[in-house]
Amino acid sequence: MRLPLFPLHVVAFPHLPLPLHVFERRYRAMTRDLLEEGNPYGGQFVVTMISAGREVAAKPGTGQLTVRRVGTICEIRRADKFADGRYALMAVGVGRARIRNVDHTGLYAVADVTPLDERPGDEAEGLVPGVQVALDAYLSTIRRFLAERDAADLEDLMADADPDADPDADREASSAGEVKRSTRMERLIKPMRLPADPLAASYAVAGVLQVELSRKQRLLEAPDAAARLRAELALLQREAHMLGDASLAPMGRFEYHAN
Repeated sequence: MRLPLFPLHVVAFPHLPLPLHVFERRYRAMTRDLLEEGNPYGGQFVVTMISAGREVAAKPGTGQLTVRRVGTICEIRRADKFADGRYALMAVGVGRARIRNVDHTGLYAVADVTPLDERPGDEAEGLVPGVQVALDAYLSTIRRFLAERDAADLEDLMADADPDADPDADREASSAGEVKRSTRMERLIKPMRLPADPLAASYAVAGVLQVELSRKQRLLEAPDAAARLRAELALLQREAHMLGDASLAPMGRFEYHAN
């Protein structure tokens, strides 16, 4: 199976959406080819995590860029083209794949990939309820952490306010700021009910966990859903504990990636 290779500083997961902003020349060409009716790739490409180097103006395998050999096959579900030739894409992960040989002779890289089997693993279904409990605690801790941080930021803002300024205007501004922060927090950290299917649940948790890319990559490479869920349970408990102690801020949420 041959698919275009799209190396990124992100780990894509099966079952999950991947928004992309495509602006570099070679990836514009790749997108045009993928959107062309009857293209040999069926609108699919493979995303792999960059472990060293930058994705812009670099080629995998040249020493400028090092990528992981397990990635995710993604399929374009929506494409919006801008007047200047850029694209806003919404892709979805459809399965994992191992990357074999990579052909760099064209404008963009094309890789020979082998789809990886998906297995639930031993006692996978029985792990989901415990992971759900840990996920609820993790998200609750993040919401509390952000609320406390925003309250502290608001106090600092009011302390630095001009003493001659209109106090009613200050109150209105601070109230608007609180609403904006609250809306942002609710949008980013919504309660989440995991699917009963352990495979889908394992990828859902992997997508929401705010941890280093190297840890996310290990979750992607886990041999089965049970192994992934066990690793996620430990990560959720660890992250919630560290956030609860205010010893670590949650990492920024990836929502839109520019190539």
